[in-house]
Amino acid sequence: MNRLLFRQRLNHLREDALRFQNTLCAYETTDAVRYPENFERLSLDMARQAESIACSTRNIVSIFQMNGREQVQSCAAEAQGITVKEKSYGYEVILPHLMPKRNHRNHTVFLLEPLTYALKEFTAAHPICRLEYALIWFIYEYTEDTPIHCIRDYDNIETKEVLDIINSFFLLDDGGAFCELHYSTRRGNRNGTRVIISSDIGLVSCQKINGN
Repeated sequence: MNRLLFRQRLNHLREDALRFQNTLCAYETTDAVRYPENFERLSLDMARQAESIACSTRNIVSIFQMNGREQVQSCAAEAQGITVKEKSYGYEVILPHLMPKRNHRNHTVFLLEPLTYALKEFTAAHPICRLEYALIWFIYEYTEDTPIHCIRDYDNIETKEVLDIINSFFLLDDGGAFCELHYSTRRGNRNGTRVIISSDIGLVSCQKINGN
């Protein structure tokens, strides 16, 4: 083990944790009614910092523990509650959180590594016939009390990298000639993202899935 590198990584992690603690204190003391913009900015900063800390922690454990990477990704997938299910219409990937905004790199890494591990484990246990033509349907679910202005535009949600991962496990090609994309927003009991992967193409298949 390179002790100097280990210490440097831990010091950076400790500094990130202190910044997170400061942001948490500011978030706790900010009046959301009087200063809604500051409150929302701090909430996003807090989420970004927490996810950055999680990614840094994963990297430290992966580097300095034998066979650490696979164990870390297994723990992360389980902690995030990522699940993959086989359905009558194809497959469903459940992400118990909303997709990250564009350009938030730590958000994306926080999700993609555990997602890749979960899909790898699922496809190893369930033989997959990769689809030549497919419908990919992203369903973004928000809690009933989510304000309208907090429901994001579809072009402000990073789906490209998730689609690339899905393509590597379930599809032969994610080009426009072979893959049809749909997006929808729903209200529910919790925030989350569902990704439907179906061999049926077109709006009719969306209606079928709606009925399930």
